Amino acid sequence: MRRNSGIWPACLILALSGCTLPGPTGQQPIFPGPPPGQESPLAMLPGWNQDNLAAALATFVLSCKTLALMPPDQPLGGTGMAAEAGGQAGLWQPSCNAAEAVTPGDNTAARGFFEANFTAYTLPGPALITGYFEPEYRGAKNYSRGYTVPLYARPALASLTDLPRAAIDNGALTRKAPVTAYLASAVDAFMLQIQGSGRILLPNGQILRVGFDGQNGQPYTPIGRILVQNGELQPDDVSFQSIVAWLNAHPDQAKGIMEQNARYVFLRPLGPLPTDEGAPGSLGVPLTAGRSLAIDKTVIPLGMPVFLSTTNPLTNAPLQRLTIAQDTGGGIQGPNRADLFFGAGPQAEAIAGSMQQPGQLTILLPKPAATPASQ
Repeated sequence: MRRNSGIWPACLILALSGCTLPGPTGQQPIFPGPPPGQESPLAMLPGWNQDNLAAALATFVLSCKTLALMPPDQPLGGTGMAAEAGGQAGLWQPSCNAAEAVTPGDNTAARGFFEANFTAYTLPGPALITGYFEPEYRGAKNYSRGYTVPLYARPALASLTDLPRAAIDNGALTRKAPVTAYLASAVDAFMLQIQGSGRILLPNGQILRVGFDGQNGQPYTPIGRILVQNGELQPDDVSFQSIVAWLNAHPDQAKGIMEQNARYVFLRPLGPLPTDEGAPGSLGVPLTAGRSLAIDKTVIPLGMPVFLSTTNPLTNAPLQRLTIAQDTGGGIQGPNRADLFFGAGPQAEAIAGSMQQPGQLTILLPKPAATPASQ
């Protein structure tokens, strides 16, 4: 679960209600109230016709399976028309039923499904797109030589807000909270919390999957911003990799820098999970690499398809694809912020850790009366 994404804050956070654009002349919105942006025919979006929409549909169907288990009035977030269209679990039933009728893997049918059952609105203003992933670190289940830094699960305490990171680092939870695992490095533990989930490589060769188990209620402060303010990093050089490199190169200063982010994320064992699946996100759905998106759910409801248009930070090639809002993040705030999940492993780390790209977000609002795409 992505609760602390966004090492570097957005350059521009826009209020959705105050930055709307009119829809096409003569067309009326499906839902009352001002539209969330410019209505955009899906077939006209750059990259839409080249995307693997069957893969996006498979991720959407995973959301549907979880939504079907929720009460119809289960709130999913959103504001304005987005909330009216998809802000409760029951509102997704028509489009989910239609999705079940689409042959898996049929890209043409998947494209027809989305074009028939959704109305798209491109949010005004530029967006900042970041990335996250599941890091892999060596660790152990028990305190032992070389593995001394605890990762705590959520303690059974009435209040956690009086426990900033510095207090926890100095032993405030010793014997008061269950320990999920021990890592070799405080930097590893900190960055694992920033990502919100990860994989711990145990001495016996097994992999312990860990995921979000709550947080201490303290404010989240991106330490990339602190390092820039201190003149340690340049604004265009802030990445997961550059922050880790700086912390490891300055062990005498690292603890103090990390403790300026008072938020502490608790992590719990997740049990066995398929290696090709991410940890469950805020919606409760296992995340899909390249298709699951973390958003601000006060603006965009969980479960909503979001077409992402940005660039790959390593190649500068266009990165245009349909994603599904299945997660949230402490650093993801406002209508023009999103965090794309890239999976696990070195390749995922390379791209996610460097992802600080401008882009555009287009949300797909489900129509009230969805109809199956022709097969």
